[in-house]
Amino acid sequence: MIEFSLSKLNMLIFVTAVAAIVIFFMAAVNSNMKTRQSFELVYKVGKELKTGIESNSYCTIKFIDIPKTIQTNSNGSDAFSIKYKLNISSYDPENSDSNKLVLAVIDRKQFKPKIYAAYYVDYKGAVNLYESNCSEIDCSIEKVTDETVDYDPSKAYSIDAQLLFAKTIDNGNPTIYLVPCVMKNKIYSCREFLNLEASGPLKEIIPCLSAVNYLVDYSDQLPGAP
Repeated sequence: MIEFSLSKLNMLIFVTAVAAIVIFFMAAVNSNMKTRQSFELVYKVGKELKTGIESNSYCTIKFIDIPKTIQTNSNGSDAFSIKYKLNISSYDPENSDSNKLVLAVIDRKQFKPKIYAAYYVDYKGAVNLYESNCSEIDCSIEKVTDETVDYDPSKAYSIDAQLLFAKTIDNGNPTIYLVPCVMKNKIYSCREFLNLEASGPLKEIIPCLSAVNYLVDYSDQLPGAP
């Protein structure tokens, strides 16, 4: 009887040890995938920004997609996806002839968020970062004042799943703009959102948004239109 109990106890210890090893291995794989996918995200967005920054056009417009979640498993299942924030910050390092846009994938903690991956892009000139303020019935954008912004594409009523990148050159001086602009309530693209009254001032700040054929007139589709 004692030998039987000991054999069962040994079996339980063995199974527990195997389970602990499997859990540790899966956690390690998940962490590695999270880091790798996070870096791929900042690298991809950084390359899009770099292409626009290096353009010599007097007005460069790009629309950059931001995934709502990061997949940590190759099968694409939602069970293996994580929500995150994409932080973009502007820095002016000492003894450097260029500024830096730093992109970082961070978790959604309010205090001391963990950084999963980071990437930077050099730029010259000025940068204007915009953030969104959205509710169920309305959405607006405003310029941030501290040269850093968090884009959260998975939050409720988020329009952060796509960014407008614009770069203008005036008298040889480049200025960069980053603006969240996807809407959900019957408006599904940056081009349409930028025609709303809420973001109308952007077309005064960036005149080439209207000067070139990036935007079309949706005024007849706005609420109250005849």
